Amino acid sequence: MKLSAKLKKAIHLHAAEMFPDECCGVIVNDEYIACRNVAPTIYDKLGKVKQDKTTNFEIHPQDLANAEDSGVIQAYVHSHPNGTTRASELDLHQVELHKKPWVICACPDLDFAVYEPCGFKFPLIGRNYHHGWMDCYTIVRDFYSRELGINIPDFERLDRWWESAENASLYLDNFGKAGFFEVSDLQYGDVMLCRVNPTKHVNHAVIWLGDNGALKSEQSEACVGSSLILHHPYNCKSVREVFGQQWQEQVAITVRHRNVKNN
Repeated sequence: MKLSAKLKKAIHLHAAEMFPDECCGVIVNDEYIACRNVAPTIYDKLGKVKQDKTTNFEIHPQDLANAEDSGVIQAYVHSHPNGTTRASELDLHQVELHKKPWVICACPDLDFAVYEPCGFKFPLIGRNYHHGWMDCYTIVRDFYSRELGINIPDFERLDRWWESAENASLYLDNFGKAGFFEVSDLQYGDVMLCRVNPTKHVNHAVIWLGDNGALKSEQSEACVGSSLILHHPYNCKSVREVFGQQWQEQVAITVRHRNVKNN
C-alpha cells in the first residue's frame, strides 16, 4: 500500500495530537479516520505500569464499527511515540491476524512504514513470550495447526489467571470444548497439563514429541536426549527439553485431540 501526502499529513497530525500516547485509526476509501485509543493500563505485581497508551493501542469498538460502516478498511494505523517505525512482535502478529496492511508512524519524527501481510509465522522453537497471544496455549494451537493440520479455538485469558481460586480453571474447563480427551499412554502431539509452582489451577501445557524431537513444519537442530517435550515457559523463550522427573511430577492430566489418529 502506498501512502499519499494527504494520508501522511492526516496521520501525523493525529499522532502529534495524541503524543505521548499512541494514536490509532484506519484508512477507508483512501481517507484516514482517526479513532480513540482505549488501551487499558496494566500493572505488574509491584504496582508499576507495565503497559498503557504510550506503548500500546486498542481501537474503540464503536469507532471501528463506524469506520466499517463507511467502507472497506484498507489498512490499520498507529503511532510509535518516541520510537521508530520498526514493527513490534505484536504488530507483526496483528498484520497476519487481520490480513490487512499495518501503517506505523514514528512520532515526533515524520517517518512512516507499511507492513503488508506476507504469511509470517513465529517459529515454534525460540519464540518470545507474550501472555494472551504467544504463550503456552498459543504454542499448542500453532503446533496442532502446523504439525497436525488441526485447528483448535482460542480463549480469552488474563495474565496470572491461575493464581486465584475464584477464577475458572481455563485449561481443564476448555480442553474438552477444544476437542481433547484424557489418555493414559503417550504419542506424538499429546498435551500434558501441568501444575507449575504453587498455583490454584493447572496452569501450563507441554507437548509430547517423543524420542526424536524433530518438527515437520520448521527446520530445527538435533536435540540430544529422549522423551522430549516442546513448551513455552512463562516469560521465557519456547524450548524443547527432556521430559524428566520434575516435569513428570507436575503432570495433572494427559490429553489427545479427537482428530489425531492413534499410533
